[in-house]
Parts: sequence; structure tokens; C-alpha cells
Amino acid sequence: MTALAGVERIDASWRSWTGAHGGLLAGIVLDHAGRQVPGLPARALHASFLNAVRTEEVQVATELAKTGRTSSTVLGRLHAEGRTTVLSTATFGTAATGPSTPAATRPAVPTPDELDPFTLPVDLVPFAQHLEFRPVGPLPLMGGDVPELVAWVRMTTPPTRPEAAATVLLDVLPPALYAVRTAPVPIPTVELAVHFTEAAHDFDATDWALARIRTEHADAGWCVDASEVWRRDGHLIATARQTRRVLTG
Repeated sequence: MTALAGVERIDASWRSWTGAHGGLLAGIVLDHAGRQVPGLPARALHASFLNAVRTEEVQVATELAKTGRTSSTVLGRLHAEGRTTVLSTATFGTAATGPSTPAATRPAVPTPDELDPFTLPVDLVPFAQHLEFRPVGPLPLMGGDVPELVAWVRMTTPPTRPEAAATVLLDVLPPALYAVRTAPVPIPTVELAVHFTEAAHDFDATDWALARIRTEHADAGWCVDASEVWRRDGHLIATARQTRRVLTG
């Protein structure tokens, strides 16, 4: 196995409720993993969040677990304050001729130019200052009937690697249970699984993308959220599922 290590700084403005933004952390590990296989597009990322990150400096270590003719697998760890905080497995693979099936269709919604801006409370989610939002439909904490949120989003300064930016965008909307709640509670992500399409490899996260998140099920203090991000032209960029704790106690 080939091992690489590096140091990253995370500005305090990228904090969420319980620590550094999970999508950003996963994107950082993905970016470092991609350095093990230069030029290969990312196909999937699985990340487990073991501890919150509350320091501005983190260490990232990756190992090339397998390299093959069409796909490669890279293991990653992110450490902060002497603890392992993120464990990940990233899959990278070449493009080839193969079957093509329709991706999830982007919802028919107004364009971002037709919608009003919305600002998430920076005191609650500081990372929101790095993004612009144009919500579609119900807003968070309005006590709606369906645990789903939809919004156009774009980043002011996205990560250099497009797939890392896609990982961030999949995690920027509030937990979907906020669509049916009227008061916020911590709902941290414990595990995140991301799958990328061909559109993820060259998209520009400074342009508007449509994000949707919905709770697939919730019970016993846990929930699973599914999310998608589409380019403005309708191409699906990536999908994700998150296993989350619901800390209401």
C-alpha cells in the first residue's frame, strides 16, 4: 500500500452546529484520496464521522488499498486533536463504453432568478456564509407535512476538486426533519455515502445547482436522509444517503 499524509486548515467559518461541516470534511478526505490516483474521476465515497472537529488544523492520511485496470480504492483518515474523526473509503474509476439509463429527474421548479434569497442563521450554522440559497417550497422549521427541503444553492469559493464540491452541496441543506419541525435540535451525520455521476467531474459549484434532501425514515433517535444535486441544465451531479442521530433529549 502507498501512504500519503498532509495537513489542512479549516476556518472557523466552516462550522456547523456541532463542529466543522461534515460535507467539507468528507470532501477534504476525498481530495487527498484523489492524489493517490491522479486523473481518475471519483465514483463513490463512504465516510464515517467518529468525532466532531472543533480545531482549525487537521491531519489527513490516505492509503492506496487497490489499483486496477478500471477502478482503484483509497482508504482515508482525518485526525484532529489526536483523535481519528473521519474514516473513509473512496472509489475512483475510468470512463468506458457501457449501458446508459436515465438518472433521477430534476424537479420542475422555478429558476433561481425567480426566487427570493434566503439566509440560514449564521449563529447556528456559520458555514452558510459560504453559500447562497434560493429555497423552493417549504422553509425549515415551519412545521410542514413532508420531511423534504429543496433549494437552489451555489458556493462562493468551492473546493478545487469538483467532486469534493458536490459532496459539500449534498450536505448544505438542513436535515430534512426540519421541514416538519418548528424548533431546531442537533441531527448530526454519523455516516455518509455519496455516489457521483459523470456530471460531477467538471461542474462549476459557483453556478446554481438544485439540491433536495428528504428523510426516508426516522425512529428510535435515528434517521436516514437521501439527497440529490442537479446542475442547472438538469444533469444529475451526485446522490447521497446519510445516517443521522436525532438528539432531542
